[in-house]
Amino acid sequence: MEPARTLRELLVRNRDLRMLWLGNLISVCGGWFSAVAVFAMVYEHSGAGLAAGLTLAVRYLPGVLAGVWGGVLADRADRRAVMLVTDVLMAALAAAFLLADDPGRLWLVYPLTFASAAAGFVFQAARNAWMPSLARPEEYPLYSAAVQVNGLVFQALGGAAGGLVVTVVGWRWAFAVNAVSFLLSAWLTATVRSGDRSAGSPSHGWLRSLREGVTVAVRTRVIAALLLLEALFCLGLGGTITAMTYLALRVHALGEGGTGWFYAVQGAVGGVVLVLAASRIRAMGPPGRHLVIGLSCLVEGGLTMLLGLPVGVLPALVLWGMISAAEVVYGPAAMTTLLTATSNETRGRVTSLWSATATLSLGVSAAVTGALVDRMGVAVFVVLGLLMAVAGAAWLAVHGRAPAASGTGAAPGRPVVP
Repeated sequence: MEPARTLRELLVRNRDLRMLWLGNLISVCGGWFSAVAVFAMVYEHSGAGLAAGLTLAVRYLPGVLAGVWGGVLADRADRRAVMLVTDVLMAALAAAFLLADDPGRLWLVYPLTFASAAAGFVFQAARNAWMPSLARPEEYPLYSAAVQVNGLVFQALGGAAGGLVVTVVGWRWAFAVNAVSFLLSAWLTATVRSGDRSAGSPSHGWLRSLREGVTVAVRTRVIAALLLLEALFCLGLGGTITAMTYLALRVHALGEGGTGWFYAVQGAVGGVVLVLAASRIRAMGPPGRHLVIGLSCLVEGGLTMLLGLPVGVLPALVLWGMISAAEVVYGPAAMTTLLTATSNETRGRVTSLWSATATLSLGVSAAVTGALVDRMGVAVFVVLGLLMAVAGAAWLAVHGRAPAASGTGAAPGRPVVP
């Protein structure tokens, strides 16, 4: 059978991939409900914006350590089993948030948020190691787009739906919805039995396994370049959310829900562009995808710098939509490049290193931007955009016309067989 050429064709044809995709879709939806509920509970019991902000910070903390070691686990254990265990664990943790429903027990929100995020990163590592093996190498751009579009759709709609449910039936029910979503995800995952569920039985310890993954990433030219690009680009990207919040609430005075307008534009525009672009990126060769990676960073950086100009709210929303359109094409091109340069034996560790690099840079950027935005105002967008543009320009200078590195991935045109 010919490889799928569109996102719809991939999901219709590939039953196992579709099951995992649906599970991810359901759990992402539940995650939005939970996020809204956590903030509602924290504000109700504390009335402090700082307390709500701390829950967001704690959500990102496990990204580096839990994500990296989750990648090691994904390359040592049955990836499907890891996903099933973490789904059930996240369901229990989601329900456990109800224990914090009291001002005297509000402190439970922080360890529960940390544990939930850590389990989520381990789940993601196993999914990133297993799920690509259900697609052919030629379909990697479509696979990446399928995973990415889930978050965009529920970024546009899920937050509003979660807010509506919390308003109508109360935030406590949102925790129940989140717990059920993880159980449904586990049930769908349990129906899938194909793909590279295991990378083999390693004969050495965990620390050596981690070093081995780092060595592969550093010595494979295109992977090392992607890690450097991700680190520099995300130093600009992470702060844009913090600066966007300042733009919506302080500059344009859109009210407490003002950031929702920007999130909705980002999700809607990004989702549409991603669906339209996925098949085109799939048809490209490695040099074309390398060009997309660099141009995406360069264009997004340039447009972000324009947000530093004194513009009205409508032009700012239009610019934000254009930034989203430039950003979403990066994912399928970069993930395809990463996967084709990585073997099944090290896929969990390499993809987790990539995610950890992004998480660390995003966190640092968000923290630094939070300290700068009160002093610089919207001018901080110029600095953030410049970082992204420089990352894209540097990538294009080195890889813009370069053929793909051979890496250690599957041969072109050959399906990844379990």
